[in-house]
Amino acid sequence: MKKILELLKEKKSIYYLIILIIGLLLSIPLIWLQIRSTDDGWLHLLRLIGIDNAVKNGSFPFLIAPFFCNDWGYSMTAFYPTIVSYIPYFLGIIAGTFTNGIKIFACITIILSGIFMYNLLLEVTNKKRIALLAAIIYMVLPYRLEDIYNRFAIGEFTAFVFIPLVFQGLYNLLNRDGKKHYYITIGATGLMLSHTISTVYTALFCIIYILFNLKLFFKKDVITKCIINIIFILLITAIFWVPMIEFELSAHYSIFEPDALKTSGEYVTDNTIELWQLIKDKEEENGVSFVLGIPFITMLLLGVFVYKNLDNRLKDFYLTSIVFAVIAILMCTKFFPWMIMPDFLCTLQYPWRMLGFALFFLTPLCAINVCFLLNNIQIEKIKNFIYILVIIIIAISTVKELSVYKTDDYNLDYNYEQKIRSSPIIHYFSVNRDYMPYKALTKQRDYLLVRTDETYILNGEADIENEYKDGLYMEIDLKNVKKQTELELPYLYYPGYKVELIEDDLIVELETNESENGFIKIIIPNDLTKAKIIVSYTGTILEKTIYIVSGLSVILFICYIIYFRKKNKEEVHERKNKSEN
Repeated sequence: MKKILELLKEKKSIYYLIILIIGLLLSIPLIWLQIRSTDDGWLHLLRLIGIDNAVKNGSFPFLIAPFFCNDWGYSMTAFYPTIVSYIPYFLGIIAGTFTNGIKIFACITIILSGIFMYNLLLEVTNKKRIALLAAIIYMVLPYRLEDIYNRFAIGEFTAFVFIPLVFQGLYNLLNRDGKKHYYITIGATGLMLSHTISTVYTALFCIIYILFNLKLFFKKDVITKCIINIIFILLITAIFWVPMIEFELSAHYSIFEPDALKTSGEYVTDNTIELWQLIKDKEEENGVSFVLGIPFITMLLLGVFVYKNLDNRLKDFYLTSIVFAVIAILMCTKFFPWMIMPDFLCTLQYPWRMLGFALFFLTPLCAINVCFLLNNIQIEKIKNFIYILVIIIIAISTVKELSVYKTDDYNLDYNYEQKIRSSPIIHYFSVNRDYMPYKALTKQRDYLLVRTDETYILNGEADIENEYKDGLYMEIDLKNVKKQTELELPYLYYPGYKVELIEDDLIVELETNESENGFIKIIIPNDLTKAKIIVSYTGTILEKTIYIVSGLSVILFICYIIYFRKKNKEEVHERKNKSEN
């Protein structure tokens, strides 16, 4: 039996099993958590229902939710990353409700974040105990729990999964043999398709890391692999960023307007936190807690006794992690010059989001500190006992943290989901409006309040006799239309709508533009006695093409990994034969 246990300890599977069990235990509160009661949960449920409406409406690509915003159509999917949209959606289809789907997705992110942190620390230290402890700490971070159970910031807590993968790939490329360099592509792709803000800041930290290791970077093999990874990342994630850019080039949307989205340097500065909030809560009702917790702070302070005894390679990693963590913590506060930062950095809105990065960099240090101190204990049983005791203390602290996340109304999510499914047409004040055409947003309290779900004549003359509308499909009968008459269709302006003018047997496709109110505008080119207009959402040629490009890129990337791994095995085999001869 003892030999079996020793054998299991040598295998990764037992550590993955432990992480899986801990992840499942951490997910238990999801059973009674009401997503609707969290800060952002309602939005994400709404987004999944919107995708479902688009799928049932047959409006591929599913970038615009029909029925939303007074039946004018609203796009969240074009601006919100793919992984946190479609995976919870498919899980919801399987699980019966989108509430269940989104909860299962959250559980998966907890488990995967632990596994990938384990792999990162195993890469850096080659010590399974350190890697396991780091994985556990990473999964139970108080801020991480806030992200899930208080805010339900799905993009941000999903980013926790992929950040370790990016840095494992980068560390392996610069500090090891480079055989896992493609982890950069896997991690960065996951990030870009999960949370844009986390992607931006991860990229910045990666650039700083490369600057710290310039001598290691300026090698032909390293640079070549970096270029390969960048190309794959851009091609695979094109499914998200290309349509988003196409949307922004066609019109101006609220998400790109600093004043509307509150992404100015002034707003970010106003939302900084005080350093003492890392130790004690501000105790605001429904506020976000930034407290690190006594176990985490204690493990971190043990570094005073550990750092000097580390080998040089581990010291470099340790010191780099501290520098990055300090930068991230400073970015949470007014000490950082947010007022002069470029707009793209201020898109994070709330600078305390950088605490997630700080904790990512500090978590490995906590595990290293504990395990290196335990190495001074000669008796193995005592060492094991203290190691387990540390995990138990972390567990007790975590249970206490989780106990505050509870909801009295257990039917909140179900009722919300059923209400929208049964009555899919919802008011524009019932969505976040971050992705609305900015022209429409500026008129949300006057023009939009009185606008009906009908075609308006903006300029010229025409008789509108009949209108039939079903989601993103519409038919309009016209009579006595004057040349250059401008019509505003009852759809918010997004690219991808096809408008056909039918006169007798002649079909002409009309150009769509944005009206001054943020809706689709068309111009009738000729005088018409009688005609019909058919409106449908078909997506743009670029959108459809990019789906194919991204799909082929995924296949090509998989082939590259297979080829690269096979090549490495052949090189190892060749070196082995030479050494034997």
